[in-house]
Amino acid sequence: MSSNEKNKTTKMNILNSALCNMADLPKKMIKYATPAAFCLIVLGTVLFVVNRTSDNYSSVFDFAWTTLITNGFFVLAEFIIASFVIDILVKKKSQ
Repeated sequence: MSSNEKNKTTKMNILNSALCNMADLPKKMIKYATPAAFCLIVLGTVLFVVNRTSDNYSSVFDFAWTTLITNGFFVLAEFIIASFVIDILVKKKSQ
């Protein structure tokens, strides 16, 4: 193994141990928010493609579906960041 591969393996092990040692609430936040956000992203993508390929294209719907896709990514990022912050606060409080 090269040093680059060892570096990646070490980083993955650190990330894996950090995620396994999270408190219950942040784990549940990530567990339930991730599929919901991906559902928003997939729904927005499907509707965007349908709007683009249909005969009656609407720029209003185009804007709405791109906004839905963008907001899906924002929801995912917010829940992941919030779960990490809550985990840090819970661990500080328990120490």
